[in-house]
Amino acid sequence: MPGDYRKGFWLTLGGVLAFTPDALLIRLTAVDAFTLAFGRGLLAGTVILTAYIFFVPGGFLNALRKLGWWGFGFAGLQAGASLSFYASFSFTSVANVLVIFACTPLIAAVFSRFLFGETVSRATQIAIVCVAAGLIIVASGSFEGAQWVGDALAMVNAVILGLSFAIIRGRRQHNMIPATALGLFTAALVAVFFAEFPPMQALQWGWLVLGGAVLLPVALALITVGPRYLPAPEAAMLGLLESVLGPFWVWLVIGENPGIRSIVGGAIVITVLFVHAMGRFREEHQEMKAGNC
Repeated sequence: MPGDYRKGFWLTLGGVLAFTPDALLIRLTAVDAFTLAFGRGLLAGTVILTAYIFFVPGGFLNALRKLGWWGFGFAGLQAGASLSFYASFSFTSVANVLVIFACTPLIAAVFSRFLFGETVSRATQIAIVCVAAGLIIVASGSFEGAQWVGDALAMVNAVILGLSFAIIRGRRQHNMIPATALGLFTAALVAVFFAEFPPMQALQWGWLVLGGAVLLPVALALITVGPRYLPAPEAAMLGLLESVLGPFWVWLVIGENPGIRSIVGGAIVITVLFVHAMGRFREEHQEMKAGNC
């Protein structure tokens, strides 16, 4: 439909921007990865479930049942993404994670092509390469030695995210938000067996609730809906903004200077995404004009 690309772009961008303080909130909460996965999964899943119970006709279970096996598969991916994301930062450097995450748009393109037959434009291919280069510059100042467990978890997370974007796009007739909630509950259920549950101060609880009950459900809802109207690789590229803007929240609040490489690399990523989006907006506008003739 005319305007679908713009709708998808702004919804996805809104979700990604809501995610950008996530690294800061994780730092401020200051608990182990599995405690985070349990607390945030339980809170975000409950918020989404409650919203469906009170505001969506038919309720949560009916919406989940309509998704069929694709929904349950997507829920499993959501659970795996939550667990691998938090765990990867515990076993490897942020730099390694950022570089591996740069593969997500390419992975999304491969899945979209082979599962749903969607092709990737030349402009998007070039943009993917440029965005990956920008993220490598961001990470280049702090590479650490081989930490294969964390690197493997980060790669698992990138594959899961790429496949998730492809499924959202390929099954765009369905709303996967109920499956996202089920995935969050599943992640919390798995994490409870490994979480340390350390004593937490009031401020830590506040950061946990802010991240899990407010930002996370809003961001996940937007990122689950927006990519229905965007090619999967382009949605994945927008998702990489979190890797660029997240450190700047940490710099602003905690005072950790991200360094000149992060500033240069981040500027490259933002510029590429802006230029690519403007080009796609222009294409859509021309298509709408041609359709009205």
